[in-house]
Amino acid sequence: MKSPVWAALLLLGSAVSAWAVERPAFDPQIGAQLDLGLQLLDASGTKQSLANILSGRPALVVFGYDKCPNLCGVTQQAVASDLKKAGLDPADYRALFISIDKTETAQDAANAKEVVAQSTTPAGLKAWRFLTSADDAGASLAAEAGIHFDTRPRVDQFVHPIAILALTPEGRISRVLPALTFEPRDLRLALVEASANKLGSIADHVFLLCAGFDTSKGQYTAPIWAALKFGGITTILVLGTGILLLTRRRG
Repeated sequence: MKSPVWAALLLLGSAVSAWAVERPAFDPQIGAQLDLGLQLLDASGTKQSLANILSGRPALVVFGYDKCPNLCGVTQQAVASDLKKAGLDPADYRALFISIDKTETAQDAANAKEVVAQSTTPAGLKAWRFLTSADDAGASLAAEAGIHFDTRPRVDQFVHPIAILALTPEGRISRVLPALTFEPRDLRLALVEASANKLGSIADHVFLLCAGFDTSKGQYTAPIWAALKFGGITTILVLGTGILLLTRRRG
């Protein structure tokens, strides 16, 4: 006869195994192409294709749903707040929140937009698009991006992974940032990288040329940035010393 403790462990193990099996898939692939022709509804009720929404700009994209009681709203506000600190012109990029819930409407998107407005500036808010679709276009785009979800009808919720995807102007995934572990610099560099260095400063371009991206942390590697700073300072000192020696010799 099995002990109560052993029986409890078996039940716990079964529950964990069931959760692992049912956990939605999360497998975004760098270079994956999203369908630019899919139509989405924005917070004003205007229907546009993803191509028109991007309008030739790189974008940060979050898939979720507007009525989410968990991480969706927190992630929206964190991205908005950090983009404000990233130092890029909001006119040069897009920030998209795409709903995976086909029952959500433009009014739900407008409500989410009002909340995010508290975490950014009026100029910053102009970069944002809160998008819904009654024909499952949002869910289709999420699937193309490697993000899947499960429904929980009893609690009227979705279970889904959440992350920030950087998209090129052509709609290809160029980088994946885990939710809530990014910094303003990561968002900036992801957009600069997605733009093929059309955005950002010379320092950004040099950094991306030399830096790596730590996929385990979802961040651009800080040690390389420190090394670049050190290398820059060393170069300046060497050049300065050389100029000083030449000046003395001529004197």
